[in-house]
Amino acid sequence: MFSLVLKDILVQKKYVVFSVFYAIFFSFLFKYDTNSPMVFTMIPIMVSYMLVIGACGYDDKNKCEIMLNSLPINRSILVISKYLSTITFIFIGILLTFATTTILNISGFAKFNKLMSLEDILVPVVGVLLFACLYFPFYFKLGYQKSRYFITAVFFLIFAIPTTLSKIIPKGSTPPSFIVYLNSQPDLIIGMFITAVTFILLLISICFSIRFYHNRDL
Repeated sequence: MFSLVLKDILVQKKYVVFSVFYAIFFSFLFKYDTNSPMVFTMIPIMVSYMLVIGACGYDDKNKCEIMLNSLPINRSILVISKYLSTITFIFIGILLTFATTTILNISGFAKFNKLMSLEDILVPVVGVLLFACLYFPFYFKLGYQKSRYFITAVFFLIFAIPTTLSKIIPKGSTPPSFIVYLNSQPDLIIGMFITAVTFILLLISICFSIRFYHNRDL
């Protein structure tokens, strides 16, 4: 399984190198921005997204799925390896962000108001994992080409939902009691709750992806 994760990294050496320059460029771009969490969130998410889509695109372009399925490898292992690759890509994105922003800040080339913290890490981790939860069932059900329409729909919803909700929900309306209660809890409790929900959704997504992939004809 881990050899499959390593494969997803090695076939994207150019993208990994590009990610380094991407992290440096955007760190410089926002070097005087006092809203540092924006940098700490944006770079890991974009790096992870690029590597996830790049790995799936490489498999599709080079017919890797057909080759891997001709080997004595259980399809469940192939599915789980993609999720593990995603977690690895998140780690790469966070590591690049932490390294570039810290070096630039200490060297004086940037003026971030703080260094990357655990709170900053939680947002890209949850964001990318939720994207994976939604994307991979479509990917393993429909394949890479058709699942690209899903990506387009996700980006559309990201911009459309907040705008629609702002028009539907009256100004000054009281949030649901659960939201009020959760918001009153310590940051640690909120973080643990969000993490737990994310991993439950991740397990559900893996189960759907395995089922879809086992029933799919290549």
